[in-house]
Amino acid sequence: MREPELARFRQAFAQTTGRGVFFDNASMGPVAPQVTAAMTACMELRQAMPMKYYQYADRVFPSCKGRLARLMGARPEELVFTENVAYGINTAAAALPIKPGENVILCDREFASNVYPWLARQETRGIEVRIVPNQGGTLTVERLEEYADSRTRAVTVSSVQFSDGAVADLQAIGEWCRAHGAFLVVDCAQSLGVLPMDVKKYSIDMMAGLSSKWLLGPFATGFLYVRRELIGQLTPPFAGADSVMGDVDSVGYAVTWKQDAERFASGLPNAPGVAGLDASLALMEETGVERIQRAAWAVSGRLRDGLLELGLDVAPCAREDHTRSTIISFACPDVERIYCLLRENQIACSLRLGMIRMGVHGYNTQEEAEQVLERLAAILGGCCPGGERI
Repeated sequence: MREPELARFRQAFAQTTGRGVFFDNASMGPVAPQVTAAMTACMELRQAMPMKYYQYADRVFPSCKGRLARLMGARPEELVFTENVAYGINTAAAALPIKPGENVILCDREFASNVYPWLARQETRGIEVRIVPNQGGTLTVERLEEYADSRTRAVTVSSVQFSDGAVADLQAIGEWCRAHGAFLVVDCAQSLGVLPMDVKKYSIDMMAGLSSKWLLGPFATGFLYVRRELIGQLTPPFAGADSVMGDVDSVGYAVTWKQDAERFASGLPNAPGVAGLDASLALMEETGVERIQRAAWAVSGRLRDGLLELGLDVAPCAREDHTRSTIISFACPDVERIYCLLRENQIACSLRLGMIRMGVHGYNTQEEAEQVLERLAAILGGCCPGGERI
């Protein structure tokens, strides 16, 4: 029997879980009614009394920043709201003092949001982007030792890779970066919420994330962490009324950057989105973030074990606990047909780089893992009935 806190957490997503097994959190997470209500309340307030909207923002924005800061071991003043991961990575690529001829290292499994911003700077600023072969699905210190040199100025990596769920050893990479004078930039989109994160322990300089996957929040709502000691050394790539000090209504224009991460803001963020994220984080805190993480780990572990028992080609990173996340990917013969049959049988998952990807959250259950394994065994045996697409 599940802990009562987890049972209540699962109940918040009954509209999704009542339609089938949702193992597609790596694509997007469902939202709880509290999230929708918070976003609606924000807009209703603006509809009724527009100027009170700013008072509402003055309360909700700090609340949400505080929750995010606790989740990643940061301080609220080190965070700024953004639209998405690409916004945050573009900010890092443009603001970090990387000179022409110096290089940035990333591996060949990164999601596009952590690749194109760097390639764009290669074209416009003359930096070198070294896309190196992954090791076990992600970037490793061994690869850094092999491909870095005295002109390596930054390393950028996803905490968890999007395709197979490989986990980067951020502590080891962070220690390497400190020892070699390189900045560490992290994309935490596929881990924050279901895996522990500590930006100080991992020596992270900048980290970009978003709300709509494992944080179970709205779209177009992201955030950027910038290490406090680094903020004053960086010039933002763009400026707006909210990135500088002084009265936004003043015509005494002066580019005096804010002293915290807000210098990387350009204007009022997506307030309904922030309100929704705050509500989602509040639900996760009420449930217990560590409790959610333990549950996601246990259910994804059972799924992994069952896939191996079925003789399926589970991604190498998922076979060992020290390299896996709560994303479990596997390959099989006729993978596209198997994927379509799973979807037709109310099992939500994704197809990535020739593998079926399943992303498990803390509201998912062991019973759902068993159901997926039973359906998959039947499909592989050729006797699974179809059904409505989830």
